[in-house]
Formats: sequence, C-alpha cells, structure tokens
Amino acid sequence: MLQEIIQQDTFDQEQTPAMLQLETGTASHSAFCFAMAVNHNNQMQFAVLGANDSTLKSFRAAISMGTSRLYFGEGQKEELHYVLGKKMNVNSKGQFEFINTQTVNRKKAIIAFSKELEEKYIVAIDEAPEMQVRDFLMAPPYGLPILEEWAKPIYEEMLTRNLLQPLNVYFDRNEFTSLSIAQVALKEEDCKEFLSEMIRTGKCQFPQEGTGEKINEINDLNEYLLEYSPVMLDKVTKLDEPLHQPMKEQALSHFDTYQRPLFPVQAHVATGAAKALQVQKGIIIQGEMSSGKSAIMTATVDGYFHLTGQKGYRTCVFVPPTLTEKWAKEEIRHLIPDADVHLIKRTEDLIRIHQSWIQAGRPKPEKPTFFVISFTTMRGDSIKQMPLPYKQIALSKKSEEEVQRYYKNGYYCPDCGAKLRKKTSSIIVQQANGEQKEVCQYKDFTASDLDSKTNKNSVCADCNSNIWSPKVKTKYASFKDWTKYENKLVQAIKEGNKPLQKQLELENRVKPYDAKQSGRAYRKVATVEYIRRKMKHFFDALIVDEVHELKSETAQGTALGSLARVCKKVVAGTGTLFGGRASDVFYTLWRLFPQKMVKSGFEYSSLMEWNETYGNIERTYYHDGEVTSNIASRGAQGNLDKTKVVPGISPYVFTQFLMDTTINVRLKDVWPNPVELINVPTILVDMSEEQKQAYEHMKESFEKAIEGAKGTPDVGKLWLSYIRTGNSYPDNMNHYPNYHLDNAERELVWSNEEFRFDEDCIQPKEKKLQEILHTEISEGRPTIIYVSDTGSTVKERDIQPRLQKVAEQVPGAKVAILRTNTVTPPKRSAWLKEQVNSGVNVIICSQELVKVGLDLLATPTLIFYQLSFSLFTLNQAARRHWRIGQTKQCRTFYLGYRETFQEQMAQLIAQKNKAAEAMNGDATSDGLNAMLGDTGDLQTLLIQNIKSGNQLKGSTEEWTQAASEESKRVLANIGKVITPVFESIEIQFTNWVKTLPSTFDVSYMEDAKFVQKAVEYIQEEKVPGVVVKQRKLEIDGNVEDIIRTLTTLNADKRMLVQKQDITLWDELIVEVDGSQKKGKGKQKNKVIEGQFEFDLFG
Repeated sequence: MLQEIIQQDTFDQEQTPAMLQLETGTASHSAFCFAMAVNHNNQMQFAVLGANDSTLKSFRAAISMGTSRLYFGEGQKEELHYVLGKKMNVNSKGQFEFINTQTVNRKKAIIAFSKELEEKYIVAIDEAPEMQVRDFLMAPPYGLPILEEWAKPIYEEMLTRNLLQPLNVYFDRNEFTSLSIAQVALKEEDCKEFLSEMIRTGKCQFPQEGTGEKINEINDLNEYLLEYSPVMLDKVTKLDEPLHQPMKEQALSHFDTYQRPLFPVQAHVATGAAKALQVQKGIIIQGEMSSGKSAIMTATVDGYFHLTGQKGYRTCVFVPPTLTEKWAKEEIRHLIPDADVHLIKRTEDLIRIHQSWIQAGRPKPEKPTFFVISFTTMRGDSIKQMPLPYKQIALSKKSEEEVQRYYKNGYYCPDCGAKLRKKTSSIIVQQANGEQKEVCQYKDFTASDLDSKTNKNSVCADCNSNIWSPKVKTKYASFKDWTKYENKLVQAIKEGNKPLQKQLELENRVKPYDAKQSGRAYRKVATVEYIRRKMKHFFDALIVDEVHELKSETAQGTALGSLARVCKKVVAGTGTLFGGRASDVFYTLWRLFPQKMVKSGFEYSSLMEWNETYGNIERTYYHDGEVTSNIASRGAQGNLDKTKVVPGISPYVFTQFLMDTTINVRLKDVWPNPVELINVPTILVDMSEEQKQAYEHMKESFEKAIEGAKGTPDVGKLWLSYIRTGNSYPDNMNHYPNYHLDNAERELVWSNEEFRFDEDCIQPKEKKLQEILHTEISEGRPTIIYVSDTGSTVKERDIQPRLQKVAEQVPGAKVAILRTNTVTPPKRSAWLKEQVNSGVNVIICSQELVKVGLDLLATPTLIFYQLSFSLFTLNQAARRHWRIGQTKQCRTFYLGYRETFQEQMAQLIAQKNKAAEAMNGDATSDGLNAMLGDTGDLQTLLIQNIKSGNQLKGSTEEWTQAASEESKRVLANIGKVITPVFESIEIQFTNWVKTLPSTFDVSYMEDAKFVQKAVEYIQEEKVPGVVVKQRKLEIDGNVEDIIRTLTTLNADKRMLVQKQDITLWDELIVEVDGSQKKGKGKQKNKVIEGQFEFDLFG
C-alpha cells in the first residue's frame, strides 16, 4: 500500500506533500512527513515529522501510548490547510524514542523510532546499506570479523536468504539522499556458521597475499597472538591513529625540566595522556605496581597545563589515607619542587584556605598548587540515624454489616507516605502488548532492617527520597538561629576585630547542647560536600590514586563522582582495574565518563543490565508448581528468581569503553632491567593425624547443621561460616572460637573444646614456615609474613602472636608485628624501613595494611601464610617488593594445608587471576577462557566445589613442573643454610651505575679511580642514602642526590666542567665573596677569597 501511494505521479509535489494525520476522535492533527518506514503489518518503525509545537506533542503522545489512528498519504492544499487524499492506515505499537531536530529549511521536526530499531534493524541514512550491515554484524552480540570488501556479498546473500528483511520506506529526497531500513533475522548462534560458509564457498575471499599454509602451524591462541601481533597492531594503528606515537614523536620537552627525570616510557605515557586531556575530560593510567603511576599522573596534569600555556593551576589529589604523606612530601616535590602542596587533614583546613582565597579577591594561581586529601577525610560525615518512628495507622473498611477499623503497622516515608519496604526478588515478564515489565516482590522493613544505613535501606522504594538524617548534637534550634551567630562572627573576622571574634567563639564553645536533640557524634561536614556546594570549578584538575578502591557504590565512591563533576580534568590511576568481573568498572566509568555510559544506553541504576551485557549472570528460578498462562495480567505470584553476578568479562568492555580512556603501563616497559621475580608454586603441607581428626570433626559438625537447616534462611549463613572456618581453623586449632548460629537461640553448631594441642608443639605448616625463614635469613633477606586472621573482630582468631613465637625460634630471627594501631597509615612505610634498619628481619602483618602505596624494597621476600578472599588485595600485596629501586631477587611464597579448603582456595585464586590478567594486559589462552566465565567469586566457588565434591583442576605438582628453573631451585633450597657469595663493594657499585637510565649520563662514574674514591666515601658514611651492611651495598636515597654528592666529593671544578653540564654545577658552586656579613652563632671555617665553595643545599 505504501509503495502504491509513493509511486503516484502527483505524490510529493510542491502542492501535494507527504503527510501523516492523527485522528483522536475529538480532533484531527496533520504533520508533514519527511520519512517513514513500516513493516508488513503497516506498523510504524521510523518517522520524521514536521509541524508546530502543539501538533508534534500530540503525535509524540499518541505514538508513545500506541495508536491505530494514524493515516499516511498525499496532502492536498486547500485555502488554509491541507487535507489527505488517498491514504493508508498506520499503527504504532511498543516503545518509541524521540529526537528533536530541524529540517533543511530550519523548521521544527521530530524523529520517532521504535526501540527495536536499535537492536534488530540496520538503518542506512545517506550511505550504502551493506556498510551498515557490516557494522551491525561486527558489533555485539555477533562480533564477526568482516573485511570491508566482504560487506556487499554478505549483504546480497542475506537478502537472498531472507536473513535481511527490508521495510517499506518513504523519504523526502530534498531531505535525504538515500534511506533504507531492514530487519536482521540472522540468529546469534548461526552467525559464525554463516560467515564460515561464505568463506568456504568463495563468496568472501581473503586478499591474495599468501598461500594460507602458515596458519596451519599455529596450534593455540597464544602462538597466533605472538606471531601476528605486530601485523594486527599496524592494522589497528592505521584504523585508529593514536594521539601520540612514541616511535615518531618526542615526549614533551617540558618534562626535561623536572628535578627527577622521568623514565622514557613514563614521559611518553604522560605526553599521550596530556594530549588526551586536550580532547576529553579524563584518562585512566593502569600500571603495574611500581611502574611510577604517581609520577605519570603528576606529569600528565602538569604537561596538559603546559600545552595550554597555563603556568599556575590548582589540583585536588584524592588518595588513600596511607599515601597522603607520601604524595605531599615526596611524589609531587620530586618532580615540581616549587609547587605549593597543602595536606588537608580536616574539612576546616580546606574551608580556611578557600575563604582566604575569596577574601583576597579570588586570584588566579601563579604556580602549580596541589591539595592532598585522603579518601576518609573527603567522605567523613556525621553519623546517620533513622528518625522515623514505628507507626500504627488506623484505616476504615466497609463491610455489609458495619464499618470495620483495622491497623497498618510499620515505618512510613515522610515525603510520599508509602510504607517503607525492600525488594526481595524480581522477574521480567512479557506483557500482552509485547513489552517487557519487571515485576517485583517486596517485604516491609522491620526494626532490625534499619539498625544501620545500607544501600538497600537508604531510600524509599516508591519515591526514592532519602529517609536518613544526621545523628548529631546541636546547639541551635534552627538554621536561622545559627545564622545569627554566624553573621556576627563573619563580620568580626572581616573587620579584623579579634577580641570580638574570640568572645563570640568562646560563647559558642560554652553554649549548652539542646536537650531535645542529642547524640554521640558531633556535627561535621564531609569535605566533598563543601567542595560540591562551595568550590565548583575551583580545581582545574583532579588526580585519583588507587581508583579501584572506589569501584563500589560507597560514600568514597560517591565522593569521586562529585569531585569529577566539579573538576575540569580528571586523571585516575590504578594497578588492578579489573578483579575478574565486568561490574568492577561500571561505577568507575559512570563517575569518570558518564557521557560514554549514556551514549551506550545505560542508566546509573542499570548495573544488572551492564552485567548481562558485558559480564556473566547466574539466574536461578523458583516457582510454586502452578502453571501461569497469563502472567502479564496476573503478575508473577509464586514465582521468584535470584540473580548472582559471576566472574567473566567481555572484550567489548575494552574496545567500547577503555580503548580511548585507559593507558596500560607495564613495569618491564618502565624498568628495562628488572630484578628477577620468583612466584614460588604454592607449597602444600600435610596435616598431622591429630589435626586431621580435629578438621574432620569440624567438617562433620558444619555439614550436619547445613543438612538440618535446608530450606531455611540459616543455610546461607552456615555455608559462609563453614568455608571461613575451614580456611582459618587449621592455622589456629588451639584458640579458634566455637561457632554459634546467629539466631535467637544461639544454637551451638561446632565446638573446639574436644581437641587441644601442646602449645610448644610446632605444627607442620609452621615447621615449613620456619624452614623458609631459616633459608631467607641465612641469605640476609628480610621477610614479611602475610596473614588474614588478626583478631580485629574476634580476639581469639589472632594468629600473629603465635607466628611471632614460631618465627623467633629460627636462628637469627628478629620479629615485629605491624597492627592497625601500631602506627598511623601515612607513617607505615617509614616504620617498616626503621624496623629493617634496626635489625628486624621478619615482620608479620595483615595483607590489608600494605596492599596500597607501600614500597617494600627493604623486604625482598613475601610469604602468604594465609590467603585473602579479595583478588584485589592479593594482587596488590603480592608485588609490594618488586619495584623500581629493588636490587635483590624478589621471592613470593604461598603456604597451605593439603586436603583442606586452603588447597582449594589456592587453586581458585590462580584460576580467577586469569580473567583479570586478560583485561589488565597479560592475556593467555587460559585467561581468555576465564573471561567467558570459567570461574566465580572465591567464596561462592569454594562453596560450589565443596557441595559438588569436584576435584579442582591442577595440582602443586603440575604448577611445579610449569615453574621456572629458578623457582625450582628456591623450592629445593628451603630449609638449607645458604652462604651468600658477596661481590666486592667496588663491583656492586659499578653494577649499580650500569643500571641507571641513560638520561643520567654517568659513564664517568665507571672509571676505576672514581669507583675507588666513591667506595671510600660510602664506607666513611659521607654519602647520605648509601650504606654498606653485612658486606652488601644498600642504596635507599634519591638517585640524583647520590650522584651529585659523589661527584662533588670526587672532583674539582675543572673535572666537573669536563664531565657534566656546566649549568648544573654553576648552581652548586659559587664564588666566595670576601665581604660577606658576619652572623651570630657557631662560625664554620672560612673559605679563602677567590676559591670555590660547594653550595649543596642551594
């Protein structure tokens, strides 16, 4: 019918334009139609309409709600309006989206298109439809690799097989050159076979550049990638030209002015990132531990403002609490020593600086200025409380005899009045009109549900309003009362009236709290709240370190979103962007690149949709056994589903969201000649017979309780407690607490009273630990022992005192324990160095305490005595010793008991790392398989394996066979006393000089006379940062300072001019002026006038 109307001779002429008419029963609306597409049922899929505002709104409403009263046809002009001549009936059905636009003549128009158009149709506007088909099949969910020359034959073949079903289309040739729309009927499961058949039959041919025989020599994906990665890289580079190409372009020369030079790779990464900030708001630097992410991020921000010609700028540095001191005192000043750095420890510190800036007239910064703020300071707010009382609302209900009264008990929203409730389950049902609808089941909140604020109980399920308020003491009845005091205080400050200011502050301090509102916490404002409300656009840039710690929907994560919104540019850094799941980056992408997420069709609340698209979902359906023939009208009563996110990452996450927003940096790229990193295969130890009996007793007790709790909510709690106890109990059999079920009866599930061991008896795993320590100490290698059970929640679970006692029995061992309260987080790194320098060679601590930002250069050996359930924590803690500046071989040991949950945990961690490594840069064939979801989260996977009784793939023997020769040597030497063979200090010094980057130009330091004199000065302790301990040269100072000191001590000015840049030494060496003023205090020896004096601290 549509084609018949279009083919009329008079159709779409100046006096007979194409039109669409809407009949509502009471009125008629007409619009010019510039394009329209309908299927074989005359159902509209696409339309471009032009009219006045009110008419377009009517069409928009009717199409959205669905209507069968649309008529398309030829408009015939009358005196005041157009009437439709020959016409056809068109209907709209399903969900539509609309875009406001303009015609060529700048008249208002709307584009209406069905949501199905995005998923099932190709739309070619002013371009060849075969290219749209190619793009469609290359995108998810098909993901076919299609050469450009294959597009036309594939398009023609799909038309022939009816796999491409064109719609009836009309378009105004004054507005469009061409328009074609077709539905793709090719199924996802058939697409690969379809393309393979096209290749086999010769309809799609490869370019004739070889015989194809080479491909037969490739056995697996690894070999293919290694063989053809240069070709693929060249192809990708041609398709998407990088903003910065290190092989063709130089790094920013501005970086050469830094006090501490960047490594070449660091400089190029920072240059590329700075250029990226010129075209987009943010960039993520994902680098291995010790690749210099802090320096790269600082240089990126500085480089960007150098490119824009802005000398002064303000940057907010958002970092974990353990790194604030390091950032404020080291990271920034090492590169930009003249920068202003403010360490913000409390919100009032920032308020004071900001208010002073306002009073000074809001001046622009004259030099780089950094504000270092920790995660906890940024989000630190007052405690929240649930202020809503439990209500009993009386309602009336009419019956045949009388009016009955009944009551509804519960908590009610103060905004909408609805009863507060939580979602317990949901299911997607197909309605009669073809639309999908989520049907949810809810449960009313009880008092226990509102004990503390969580993501699930923070807002009303009906109106989404916040139902929590600050729990604080207050001195003022209202905000108006407070402003009276504030206005007086502000006026006194502005006038400089300090006596009045002190008097007002004193009166406020002694003012009693209002008895009507009391609480344990004081009122305080989160730093991010002040920034969000008062300091919009104050910061020119934001640096976020360890951004993976902000990946969840927590207060700290929300703070990141607020900061990114008010800062002009954002640079984020992390060592482990992925932890095995696609959901790991969902909120991070939303906070840093919201435009990308919106463009891809995601909402902030659509985490499940993201996981279904780019991750793996495990959905379990439960039903009551009844057949529901019309679920759309009856709802989903009796039907529940439980969804769970399991590991697995689609490669499309990288191509669609990370390729232009993330730069990956490997340590081996930055550190050309790294020391060897030995990951010793997990050492599994057999339990003693007594331990086996105790362990079996524990297993039987839990399994009996789990069997008895089937079908009750307690079964989940029992399973979690079972795996946690099964992991920890073998390491602490004497003191591990009994387990009681967390219910009203406090039922005893398992008792540890039956089995007790002699405290002086060393258990097998402890014995193996002693053997490792014995060897490491004999080689002069300080060691850290990682544990998980530190007694932070249950005192009896602390195994650190026991391990200290065990370790101290090793000859030569000096042991220390690092606890959360031993030293504040920013000072942990300095504390560790002090301990090692004082002779401590074994340190016991939790993995959580050192997982972020600490450089364990002084402890080249790490022993995981216990394993964490967090892959992020494990990966971060495992490489704290393998960092730039490390001169010793790095070793990492993992210990576990055989035939326990510890053995299964070790295998699960190895498998789960595959998915993370594939996305973080080091993809293996196993890792790519893991991306498809071969593994789940650690706790759940352990439960699944225990339930099924499956034996996990792999064994210690297989790991050992795959290990390097050096790993095997380390394993074989465990327990032996290794007498280290020491090289002379001169050789050690020369080897160190050879490891320095070429940018330092220190070849003169390899001269024999220079080396001899340098060693003498080092042994005399004249070179800060360099010492000789136990016949070993230890270098722990700033490299540039060491070179400067050694060169200064070793030469006169004549030699310096010959060997080094004279401008450097002109800063160090000054002519002595005999007319210097005399000062008080101790006088140093005078330098004769005309001689040279070294100004080392100038």
